[in-house]
Amino acid sequence: MFTDRYRSIPAGTGAQRGLSLVEIMVGMLIAMIGVVIIFQMLATSEERKRTVSSGSDTQVSGIVGMTTLERDIREAGYGFSSAAFDNAATPVMGCTVNAYDSARPAAIRAYTFTLTPIQIVQGASGASDTIIVLRGNGSTFPAAHVFTESSDTTKKTRGRAGLAPRDYALIARNSPTVDCMIVEITEVNDDYGNCTACVDGVSIQHKQGSYSFPVYLPDGTTPVQTRIARYNNPAPPIAFTNGFIFNLGNGARRNIWQVTANNRLQVTNDLLYLDVNPADGTNDAVEVTEGVVNMQAEYGIDANNNGQIETTEWTTTNPATAAAWANVLAVRVAILLRSGQYERTTVTTAIPTWSGSATSPLTVTNLDGTASGTTPADPTMNWRNYRYRVYESVIPLRNILWGSNIRP
Repeated sequence: MFTDRYRSIPAGTGAQRGLSLVEIMVGMLIAMIGVVIIFQMLATSEERKRTVSSGSDTQVSGIVGMTTLERDIREAGYGFSSAAFDNAATPVMGCTVNAYDSARPAAIRAYTFTLTPIQIVQGASGASDTIIVLRGNGSTFPAAHVFTESSDTTKKTRGRAGLAPRDYALIARNSPTVDCMIVEITEVNDDYGNCTACVDGVSIQHKQGSYSFPVYLPDGTTPVQTRIARYNNPAPPIAFTNGFIFNLGNGARRNIWQVTANNRLQVTNDLLYLDVNPADGTNDAVEVTEGVVNMQAEYGIDANNNGQIETTEWTTTNPATAAAWANVLAVRVAILLRSGQYERTTVTTAIPTWSGSATSPLTVTNLDGTASGTTPADPTMNWRNYRYRVYESVIPLRNILWGSNIRP
């Protein structure tokens, strides 16, 4: 006896099992569309992530660069700020400073620069400006010392308070049209038998060769150290009779701020020559930040003496006299940064601007260094495929402002 379980099923009448070819193709199509959408979302997400990350890096670079530069400029003129005023005894701002550094290559050991708290060297054809900041770091009140007698190695002052061995001293006469000189103080007493002239209690020495000085340590001990005078010219170019001594401390700096060809903001201390690689024969610079493509700066000169800087009183022209320097109340600086992320579409259609664009416009270049041009439709202008940020600041020259009340 047979049951239904063993009954044969006629051909063509059985139930269909599995998916048809059409259904499989439709499923594959839907899956492929889903994969494409997912990958597009991932690509868009990664692109946005890179853009945001690059923008964050640019912001950090801009803040670091501007903060460091601003801090340096605020100290400009420290130690010689009274030299800017033409109504008292020391109108020497603008004199040509004769300096010497035995650590430099022989051909440039003796060099000169202009005595100014800050100097803006305009870049050619819109290129980045160079900003030069001169400042001391003396720990005493920054008034000038009067000296009444002089030799090639000594100066007799009315009082030498605050002057110490190793300090930079700016020696000047009472005229900005006469050269001045930087020396290294080697003795203010005759504690080590090196300066018999110093026993008078008012003379200082700035000789060649070695000298000794005490070092005051936290534990209360004062060991004596010896060093070779580095900044005293063996053939002084100026013979002084009387004048003024400005104490710049033992860590004076003449910082030269520049933007390099590879978009680095760097600073070089011109008063402290340091060449780790003597083969290149250049003073080593310190890189402060990256991504900077342009830097512009202007003086704020209170020409009408109303205590304010008017819109028309911002200028790129260097003050020509000591009296003009007394009216420089501030500088304004802008740095332009470019992100490192290349965007496939145009994201910048115009060159960024800043408050001083009327007289000192910012400029950008393409990645190969060619000019940016002004035609956004030009496909070769790849500067348009990057994002930019402008950081600017108005920085008061507080030492010049205070210098009017400092007298020898």
